Amino acid sequence: MRRGLWLLLAGALALSGGRAGVAQQVPAQATALEQEALRLYNDNRLVTARAKAEAVLRVDPDSIVGNYVLGCALREAEGSLSRAMFHLGRAREIYETRYGSTRVAGAPWQLHREILFATQALAGEMEEYEYQLHVLEFHDYLYDPDLLAEHAWPLVHLDRLTEARAFAQRAIRTTDAWQQSLGRNALCAVEGAARARQPQYQACLDAYQFAVRRAQGSTDANPATSPHVTVHAYNAALGALAVLRFDEAERMLIEGTRRLEFTTANPWRLLARLYLDTGRTVQAVDALREMQRWRVRQPANLRDQDRAETDVAVATVLLVAGEGSAGLRFIDRAIDRPDRRGLVASDQEQALGAHALLRRALRALEAELEAERASVSGLAGRVSGGAGSLATRARAWPDDERVTNALTDELRLDATLRMYVRRGIEPVPTWMVGDLVRVLGPGVVAVALRDARREEAAFPAIRPLHDALEAEVRLAQGDEARALTLAERSLAALPTAEVLLQARVAAVAAEAARSLGRDAAAYGYYERAMQKDAGTLRRLGLALPAHVRTTGAGAAVERAGSLLGRSPRLRSDDRGFEVLVTGTDAALRMCLRSPLATQLTCAESTRARGETVEAFAARSVLAFHAQAFATRVGLSTTDVRSLDGTTTANDAAAREQMNGVLRDIAGPESTP
Repeated sequence: MRRGLWLLLAGALALSGGRAGVAQQVPAQATALEQEALRLYNDNRLVTARAKAEAVLRVDPDSIVGNYVLGCALREAEGSLSRAMFHLGRAREIYETRYGSTRVAGAPWQLHREILFATQALAGEMEEYEYQLHVLEFHDYLYDPDLLAEHAWPLVHLDRLTEARAFAQRAIRTTDAWQQSLGRNALCAVEGAARARQPQYQACLDAYQFAVRRAQGSTDANPATSPHVTVHAYNAALGALAVLRFDEAERMLIEGTRRLEFTTANPWRLLARLYLDTGRTVQAVDALREMQRWRVRQPANLRDQDRAETDVAVATVLLVAGEGSAGLRFIDRAIDRPDRRGLVASDQEQALGAHALLRRALRALEAELEAERASVSGLAGRVSGGAGSLATRARAWPDDERVTNALTDELRLDATLRMYVRRGIEPVPTWMVGDLVRVLGPGVVAVALRDARREEAAFPAIRPLHDALEAEVRLAQGDEARALTLAERSLAALPTAEVLLQARVAAVAAEAARSLGRDAAAYGYYERAMQKDAGTLRRLGLALPAHVRTTGAGAAVERAGSLLGRSPRLRSDDRGFEVLVTGTDAALRMCLRSPLATQLTCAESTRARGETVEAFAARSVLAFHAQAFATRVGLSTTDVRSLDGTTTANDAAAREQMNGVLRDIAGPESTP
């Protein structure tokens, strides 16, 4: 008999799979219809099993088998958790009313054991952790072997880490390979929740290596029951990131993509984040596409468990790509339809705080884009656009409030500022943590950062990241000299993988140097920021010191030059960067050059038939902004639509249901 579809969670996301090899006897007193329903469920023919279970219940509403099979089918095939809990609870109630809690003669106690196992797993998915523990304890009182490792996950959620660690270690010491695997996985989760970098890394690495060894001797290719290398790789990658081993995290995640497992630990999602942070934006977009393909191959009860986190990954890439309105659609959906937290190590408030911070960044981006569009409009358009930009910023205030509320918990704020440890608002990339200076105020962040530095005294590798954040704090407080010193120290020591963070720190250094009158140093830092991540200045609302030069014939060239002079991305400086506008009324070319004449980027536009010179110049200037002040990821409108997995997921669900029906019609030997 299948023993459910879940393993214990570690790190951030759940191990999915099941306890294989546990034979379930058909109750001797079961009717032919009940036997058929149970057989169909055992054969993973969930669509027909559900229909057969409903037929059983029409004949006998008090059928233990009928309620059990229907509950499991609702959970696994449809993700209908509350209805599944009703039927599993009903099955348990009928059994215990009829037979009590002892193995009286004729009692189908094996089925009762399965009901308890399924119920505790479902309770965890529904975030009912106290009830999950109650069911686990009742199971262990009645049946052997004890479910040791399964206790750890609800205990982690209840912040009872000492007990959780003890259960995990007991499971590891057993001779049962299943409990050994879950125990290691649980210990990984415990150490992550304890925010202990090296112990988390070691525990998660041990779990991953154990899974790899099991996989080498396994012939099981079933995504539901195989040795779960993927989810262990995901969690081990999080452990590697905790100790800033970026290359190792990437290798583990790539290994995790080489097999399909039924889990919400989608390795492509974490790879997309890693690629984005390291400035490999094209690979990040490719990973997003693979992330959606992975998701739609999951069973229904898993597919919707991480919808919001999937949307957040897409929205984050769109933020860097300068696609504000598209990113807002994804993050709005993530906030309106949050994931259940039963399969992840973070709670709802952590996730919503992180999502609100991302939406705030996207609104700030959209406000900057509106200001850019207004700058190429007439007077009425500029007034209207300015008002629209202010309105967009105002809509971010509720998100500021949500982030602030989430971080009133000092432990959560501390974990967020320590970076790459658990229990902060998450996921927040390191290059977005600086946004908290504007949300919470530099004074609050300064005090919390001082505490975070003290707690990380034994991990000096994190100091450059804290220097980066403190530089932003000091700049906001008006201490430009200290801000520049900290930014320079950070840039000299930041990990090479932190490309987007390097760009932000360079922008902070540039602003500090400019305020101190050190223009030459400022120009160098602005150029460094632009080369690392061209969208940094726009997202921070900064302007590049530059002058506009026009050469060529025709009114379009002069008009484009005039419009560029109004750009919120440029600040007049005859010695700074240069925007060179060349061309004719038929075609325009605009190039951005550094003060040392290094060409950073160019944008070319061709006039459309019937387009006025005014409209052509305005469109060309906006095209220059899009090229110069956003990281190039090669996303078209069609590409953005392709990253929305909703339609694909719905199509996959329909195909899955149809395939289930076809399998049931043709029998277990068929292959759809």
